[in-house]
Amino acid sequence: MSYYYRGNLAVELENSPGSGTKKKTKRTVRIKPSIPTKEKLMYLFFITLVVVGVVLVGVRYSQISQYNYEIQRMKKEIRINKDKNTSLELLIEQLSNRDRIIMEAERMGMVYNPEAAHMVGQSKKAAKKDEKGKQASKQKKQP
Repeated sequence: MSYYYRGNLAVELENSPGSGTKKKTKRTVRIKPSIPTKEKLMYLFFITLVVVGVVLVGVRYSQISQYNYEIQRMKKEIRINKDKNTSLELLIEQLSNRDRIIMEAERMGMVYNPEAAHMVGQSKKAAKKDEKGKQASKQKKQP
């Protein structure tokens, strides 16, 4: 009857202090099985392979961009050189004008000798005819 002295409330039974026996519970510790060494090496190999692949792609990308910059620089240099060549060709054409050369030679005191020089692709007869035409034009200018 000693159980009911508190009424109908559920209570924990008190063990008598003199009993002194405690129940010890054994805990079993389970060690989770780790990944096998071969599998770890395989994962390490694949990770290394991926990292090396990414590095190689990055290096190739930087080389390609460097080549593109060089190509753009060369194209710009070519365009500038073409412009210079065009202007130089125009200057050559202006300076190699036959009439200008003859005027410069006369200004320096040189005299035209048709026997000493003739034009390439022109016969001596044509050179003499050309000389006669020049002499006639000079006489018209000196009245």
